Amino acid sequence: MVSLSGILIRPKYMAVTVAVALVMIAFAAWLPNLHLITKTMTSGSMTLWQKTNLLAALIGSLETNFTPFSRILTVIIASLSGIQVSLMVFYLRQSVRIQKEMGVSLAGLATSLLGVGCASCGSVLLTSLIGFGSATALIGLLPFKGQEFSFIGVGILSMAIYYTLKEINQPFVCVAKKSK
Repeated sequence: MVSLSGILIRPKYMAVTVAVALVMIAFAAWLPNLHLITKTMTSGSMTLWQKTNLLAALIGSLETNFTPFSRILTVIIASLSGIQVSLMVFYLRQSVRIQKEMGVSLAGLATSLLGVGCASCGSVLLTSLIGFGSATALIGLLPFKGQEFSFIGVGILSMAIYYTLKEINQPFVCVAKKSK
Protein backbone atom coordinates (compact mmCIF):
# COMPACT_ATOMS: atom_id res chain seq x y z
CA MET A 1 0.00 0.00 0.00
CA VAL A 2 1.39 3.35 -1.07
CA SER A 3 0.81 6.44 1.06
CA LEU A 4 0.83 10.10 0.12
CA SER A 5 4.03 10.71 2.10
CA GLY A 6 5.57 7.61 0.50
CA ILE A 7 5.11 9.19 -2.91
CA LEU A 8 5.98 12.79 -2.04
CA ILE A 9 9.17 11.84 -0.21
CA ARG A 10 10.67 10.79 -3.54
CA PRO A 11 12.69 13.70 -4.95
CA LYS A 12 11.18 13.69 -8.45
CA TYR A 13 7.61 13.82 -7.14
CA MET A 14 8.48 16.47 -4.56
CA ALA A 15 10.04 18.51 -7.36
CA VAL A 16 6.85 18.20 -9.42
CA THR A 17 4.76 19.22 -6.40
CA VAL A 18 6.88 22.30 -5.67
CA ALA A 19 7.13 23.31 -9.35
CA VAL A 20 3.37 23.10 -9.91
CA ALA A 21 2.66 24.97 -6.66
CA LEU A 22 5.05 27.78 -7.62
CA VAL A 23 3.55 28.04 -11.10
CA MET A 24 0.05 28.21 -9.60
CA ILE A 25 1.09 30.95 -7.16
CA ALA A 26 2.74 32.92 -9.97
CA PHE A 27 -0.38 32.46 -12.12
CA ALA A 28 -2.58 33.74 -9.29
CA ALA A 29 -0.34 36.80 -8.88
CA TRP A 30 -0.12 37.50 -12.60
CA LEU A 31 -3.78 36.92 -13.45
CA PRO A 32 -5.05 40.34 -12.21
CA ASN A 33 -2.24 41.97 -14.23
CA LEU A 34 -2.74 39.95 -17.40
CA HIS A 35 -3.32 43.00 -19.62
CA LEU A 36 -0.10 44.64 -18.39
CA ILE A 37 1.84 41.42 -18.90
CA THR A 38 0.59 40.87 -22.46
CA LYS A 39 1.32 44.48 -23.43
CA THR A 40 4.78 44.32 -21.90
CA MET A 41 5.72 40.94 -23.35
CA THR A 42 4.69 41.98 -26.87
CA SER A 43 6.46 45.32 -26.57
CA GLY A 44 9.68 45.62 -28.50
CA SER A 45 10.96 48.54 -26.43
CA MET A 46 11.85 46.48 -23.35
CA THR A 47 14.74 44.07 -23.00
CA LEU A 48 14.26 40.46 -21.92
CA TRP A 49 15.87 41.36 -18.58
CA GLN A 50 13.34 44.17 -17.97
CA LYS A 51 10.43 41.88 -18.88
CA THR A 52 11.71 39.20 -16.50
CA ASN A 53 12.12 41.78 -13.73
CA LEU A 54 8.55 42.94 -14.26
CA LEU A 55 7.22 39.38 -13.95
CA ALA A 56 9.23 38.88 -10.76
CA ALA A 57 8.03 42.19 -9.33
CA LEU A 58 4.41 41.31 -10.06
CA ILE A 59 4.71 38.33 -7.72
CA GLY A 60 4.71 41.01 -5.01
CA SER A 61 1.10 41.75 -5.89
CA LEU A 62 0.22 38.81 -3.64
CA GLU A 63 1.06 41.14 -0.74
CA THR A 64 -0.91 44.13 -1.97
CA ASN A 65 -3.83 42.71 -3.99
CA PHE A 66 -4.72 39.73 -1.81
CA THR A 67 -6.04 39.69 1.74
CA PRO A 68 -4.15 37.48 4.20
CA PHE A 69 -7.01 34.97 4.06
CA SER A 70 -6.95 34.99 0.25
CA ARG A 71 -3.16 34.44 0.25
CA ILE A 72 -3.55 31.44 2.55
CA LEU A 73 -6.23 29.96 0.30
CA THR A 74 -4.05 30.56 -2.76
CA VAL A 75 -1.12 28.72 -1.16
CA ILE A 76 -3.40 25.85 -0.09
CA ILE A 77 -4.86 25.55 -3.59
CA ALA A 78 -1.41 25.70 -5.17
CA SER A 79 -0.09 23.04 -2.78
CA LEU A 80 -3.05 20.73 -3.33
CA SER A 81 -2.71 21.19 -7.09
CA GLY A 82 0.98 20.28 -6.89
CA ILE A 83 0.19 17.19 -4.82
CA GLN A 84 -2.56 16.13 -7.25
CA VAL A 85 -0.31 16.53 -10.29
CA SER A 86 2.43 14.51 -8.55
CA LEU A 87 -0.05 11.74 -7.74
CA MET A 88 -1.32 11.72 -11.31
CA VAL A 89 2.25 11.49 -12.64
CA PHE A 90 2.92 8.61 -10.24
CA TYR A 91 -0.33 6.91 -11.21
CA LEU A 92 0.14 7.40 -14.95
CA ARG A 93 3.63 5.98 -14.75
CA GLN A 94 2.12 2.84 -13.24
CA SER A 95 -0.90 2.73 -15.51
CA VAL A 96 -1.30 2.88 -19.24
CA ARG A 97 -4.76 4.46 -19.36
CA ILE A 98 -6.02 7.75 -17.92
CA GLN A 99 -8.83 7.42 -15.38
CA LYS A 100 -11.69 9.77 -14.51
CA GLU A 101 -9.69 11.21 -11.57
CA MET A 102 -7.88 13.41 -14.09
CA GLY A 103 -11.18 15.13 -14.88
CA VAL A 104 -12.05 15.54 -11.19
CA SER A 105 -8.70 17.18 -10.42
CA LEU A 106 -9.04 19.53 -13.39
CA ALA A 107 -12.56 20.45 -12.22
CA GLY A 108 -11.19 21.24 -8.76
CA LEU A 109 -8.42 23.33 -10.21
CA ALA A 110 -10.79 25.28 -12.47
CA THR A 111 -13.31 25.87 -9.67
CA SER A 112 -10.67 27.07 -7.25
CA LEU A 113 -9.35 29.52 -9.84
CA LEU A 114 -12.77 31.19 -10.01
CA GLY A 115 -12.03 32.57 -6.54
CA VAL A 116 -8.66 34.10 -7.45
CA GLY A 117 -8.70 37.86 -7.35
CA CYS A 118 -7.78 40.96 -5.46
CA ALA A 119 -9.55 42.35 -2.42
CA SER A 120 -11.08 45.30 -4.29
CA CYS A 121 -12.38 43.76 -7.51
CA GLY A 122 -13.00 40.14 -6.55
CA SER A 123 -12.68 37.18 -8.85
CA VAL A 124 -10.71 37.86 -12.02
CA LEU A 125 -11.86 34.79 -13.96
CA LEU A 126 -15.48 35.13 -12.91
CA THR A 127 -15.62 38.73 -14.15
CA SER A 128 -14.24 37.66 -17.52
CA LEU A 129 -16.82 34.86 -17.80
CA ILE A 130 -20.02 36.73 -16.91
CA GLY A 131 -19.06 40.38 -17.20
CA PHE A 132 -17.76 42.82 -14.61
CA GLY A 133 -21.11 44.26 -13.51
CA SER A 134 -22.83 40.90 -13.12
CA ALA A 135 -19.83 39.32 -11.39
CA THR A 136 -19.51 42.24 -8.97
CA ALA A 137 -23.19 41.97 -8.09
CA LEU A 138 -22.96 38.19 -7.66
CA ILE A 139 -19.79 38.38 -5.57
CA GLY A 140 -21.32 41.17 -3.45
CA LEU A 141 -24.20 38.87 -2.51
CA LEU A 142 -21.91 36.08 -1.34
CA PRO A 143 -20.92 36.05 2.35
CA PHE A 144 -17.19 35.56 1.67
CA LYS A 145 -17.15 37.82 -1.41
CA GLY A 146 -16.11 35.13 -3.90
CA GLN A 147 -13.84 33.07 -1.67
CA GLU A 148 -16.56 30.39 -1.73
CA PHE A 149 -15.19 29.25 -5.08
CA SER A 150 -11.80 28.70 -3.46
CA PHE A 151 -13.41 26.64 -0.69
CA ILE A 152 -15.23 24.51 -3.26
CA GLY A 153 -11.99 24.11 -5.21
CA VAL A 154 -10.11 23.00 -2.09
CA GLY A 155 -12.84 20.45 -1.42
CA ILE A 156 -12.80 19.10 -4.96
CA LEU A 157 -8.99 18.95 -5.04
CA SER A 158 -8.99 17.12 -1.69
CA MET A 159 -11.50 14.60 -3.04
CA ALA A 160 -9.42 14.17 -6.20
CA ILE A 161 -6.32 13.46 -4.11
CA TYR A 162 -8.25 10.94 -2.02
CA TYR A 163 -9.65 9.15 -5.08
CA THR A 164 -6.30 9.15 -6.86
CA LEU A 165 -4.61 7.60 -3.80
CA LYS A 166 -7.43 5.06 -3.63
CA GLU A 167 -6.94 4.22 -7.32
CA ILE A 168 -3.16 3.91 -6.86
CA ASN A 169 -3.65 1.42 -4.03
CA GLN A 170 -6.23 -0.73 -5.82
CA PRO A 171 -4.83 -3.58 -7.85
CA PHE A 172 -5.65 -3.60 -11.52
CA VAL A 173 -8.43 -6.07 -12.26
CA CYS A 174 -9.30 -7.15 -15.74
CA VAL A 175 -12.77 -8.52 -16.21
CA ALA A 176 -13.08 -10.17 -19.61
CA LYS A 177 -16.08 -12.04 -20.87
CA LYS A 178 -15.38 -15.52 -22.04
CA SER A 179 -16.68 -16.37 -25.48
CA LYS A 180 -18.40 -19.70 -25.90
